[in-house]
Amino acid sequence: MTELTSIRKEGTVEQLPSSAKAVFSLLEDGKPRTLNEMVGSVSFSPRTIRNALNRLKECGLIVAKFNFRDARKPLYQLKSI
Repeated sequence: MTELTSIRKEGTVEQLPSSAKAVFSLLEDGKPRTLNEMVGSVSFSPRTIRNALNRLKECGLIVAKFNFRDARKPLYQLKSI
């Protein structure tokens, strides 16, 4: 059982809103993404995704990394456990 699977089973992700679950699922492949990339991949508004990212950060599930291509747009990815 992977660490991410155990997090899911503990209920951390299941208790989050559907937007946060969608963003979490999108980031499970390990590829860092910007907010704009996520908007194109899930059917939520940028504001909703931003709120979902904040919830995931509060839970300690994701991290925001510096984007060397465009410093105004951080890259988000699942936190290494």
